[in-house]
Amino acid sequence: MNPLGAAGFPFLGLLFGVYGAAALTSYWLRAQGRWVSAAGAGSTALLALWFWSLDLSRPIWLLPTGSSIDLEAPLQFAGYAIQLKTSNTPIVALCQLIAAAALLLNLQQSRPSPFPAQVWALLGGYTALALFTAAPVPTILVVPILLSMLVAAAAALHSEPGTLADSLAGSLRSLLPPLLAAPFFLVGGWWIEQIPLDPQNLALTQTAGTLLGLGLLLLLAPFPLHGSWAATSESAPPAATFLASLLYQLAVLHLVAQAVNAYPFVVRQTYWPLWMGILGLLTAAWGGLAALGTLQTGRLWGYAALHDWGLIIFALSTPGLRSWTAVLFLFILRIISMATTAVGLNAIQQQAGTLTMWPLRSIGLRMPWNSAALLLGGLGLAGFPLTAGFAGHWAALQTLAQIDWRPSMAIVVASAGVVAGFIRLARLLFAMQEARLTAREGALSIGLAVTLLLLMLTAALAPQLLNPLITRTLAAFS
Repeated sequence: MNPLGAAGFPFLGLLFGVYGAAALTSYWLRAQGRWVSAAGAGSTALLALWFWSLDLSRPIWLLPTGSSIDLEAPLQFAGYAIQLKTSNTPIVALCQLIAAAALLLNLQQSRPSPFPAQVWALLGGYTALALFTAAPVPTILVVPILLSMLVAAAAALHSEPGTLADSLAGSLRSLLPPLLAAPFFLVGGWWIEQIPLDPQNLALTQTAGTLLGLGLLLLLAPFPLHGSWAATSESAPPAATFLASLLYQLAVLHLVAQAVNAYPFVVRQTYWPLWMGILGLLTAAWGGLAALGTLQTGRLWGYAALHDWGLIIFALSTPGLRSWTAVLFLFILRIISMATTAVGLNAIQQQAGTLTMWPLRSIGLRMPWNSAALLLGGLGLAGFPLTAGFAGHWAALQTLAQIDWRPSMAIVVASAGVVAGFIRLARLLFAMQEARLTAREGALSIGLAVTLLLLMLTAALAPQLLNPLITRTLAAFS
């Protein structure tokens, strides 16, 4: 007999209970930062692998009680509901994978930190957002408000002694896109409600599609709303920047897919493709230009990531299955490149105490592995050959060039600015003069750098290994 009833215990209650317990335990044991980070990284990685292989049609039985866990049972409150479905399971797994990488990056921190607890809390928030399935109003209209709350919560990740004001300024600036987008979604929702009253009136769908399209555009934070990414990458810890930016961008891409699938008039009856193409091109171009001129290594990383994000936005200008395949391929390679860069950036920042370029002169002679991770990860964001990002950039640009080769060529030229920025950094890091009097990189730091360099090399030489991951994730976007 099942004491919990025929339906079984809701799995989501157990999942968020695990998140909450992990956050509390991580905060309580924050003095043991490395052990907590290692345990958290392993746990979230195992969770991600389990979610990839999860079969929702088969219940899970708890022994020896004989009670079952209902995987698809929703959690409901006041008309709002979250529910695990086949379509949103890959998004949860990707969120867990990003969190695992962020906790792995935190292994380089030797001092006590609440960061692991904050990772678990933020992971819980973005998991709930991915599973959000019901509300008194269309769920797509509530998501920008929830995103604003999660971005505000992520501001705590960016605080670091000595840089609190700068990092908070960057993180608070990241609130602008969701706050500006929310009114467009709310007003667009009102117009959507009018469509059934007069289905033949094209003006209703055009107005609703334009408002939703503008809201989605603001959430994507293209140029000139990009400022928060460069600011946080300069002043915030690299692991925090990695976690907050990728979780937000994954949530926005998922929302874009939901919007264009639920309301196809956003694409068909508006200038959506034109907006995406122009702003994606501007974002990629500005990332390349700014990377060429910056004198701060963290900002260089931020502008390289901005260039890569511009290509993803540009790929959205041609909606369809092929476009979403390119977007997901680029995003998964983006995770690998950003994690590799963050490992090197974090190690060098701890040893040198600064990320301004000129004081880093010759430090690569003392820290060759982490310097290589920093350089190759950054070049991967520009699609440089023999890096993880090359296959994604090349495939996306080939696809887009079939429509018009000129924007693709402009993105290639912009990527040259990112490459030039990292070549200049490489010349400083490995300048042939007496090395700086700084400690050599430790075994743990070398191990993390080598692991991610091998992962990047594997993705560069055998990108087809990512096909099952992309195919599985594509179910959530098409």
